[in-house]
Amino acid sequence: MIANWVQRYVAFLLQNPAWRTYKYRRTYKYAGKKKKKRNIADEETTRKLIAALEEESIKHETYFKLIIATGMRRGECCGLKWKDVDFSEKSIHICRNVVKVTGENIIVKEPKTAAGDRYVYFSLEMASLLKEYRSFCQGELELHEGRELTTEDYIFRRHGENLPMTPSTFTWRFKLILKKHDLPLDLNVHSLRHTAASLMISGGADVATVSGILGHAQVSTTLDIYTHAFDEKKREVSAEMQGRVGV
Repeated sequence: MIANWVQRYVAFLLQNPAWRTYKYRRTYKYAGKKKKKRNIADEETTRKLIAALEEESIKHETYFKLIIATGMRRGECCGLKWKDVDFSEKSIHICRNVVKVTGENIIVKEPKTAAGDRYVYFSLEMASLLKEYRSFCQGELELHEGRELTTEDYIFRRHGENLPMTPSTFTWRFKLILKKHDLPLDLNVHSLRHTAASLMISGGADVATVSGILGHAQVSTTLDIYTHAFDEKKREVSAEMQGRVGV
């Protein structure tokens, strides 16, 4: 009887259905271990990256610059429709997320939490780029499908289909851009989100503002992920204050 139980237990271990699940990286301190450093582009690398993007297609330039400017997730950027962009308010309503698992269909779903459904804002320069890209999309639709662009169209749309492009498409393209322009290969699309957060913090944004823009469900999540960046800002502010009073 014991032997049978052991056989069933070993069989379960060998056929564990959870063997393909992702192991999420721990980002907090425990048992004396330090947090793993996030891949973030410094200011010089960010400038080089932006210059490199301006040599790429307008589609890729727009996609990656949007993430740098707003800190949205790659799937959120893929899920944007033209109706989500308000040029008068210079705002974007993030209300969808695109997920694609190998061998399965594209899934477009709502954000996981209420905080994920949010508005982010863009500059005049980004507004100009978005308008230029919209004109490009209009021309492509007229040429290939003989119709006009509508507000229901995805901003980053699959050719000939009413479906968004997949995040992995941009992941692959981003690696090619990094190689082409001799930029750090340890960066990825998600690094642009971290870079955006770091730029916000260094610019003086408080934790609640950063958390809201990134769509974190809790402010503590933002603090946990970007402790190092906030600590650097605290040191900078403290040094500035002490310099003013001469201590």
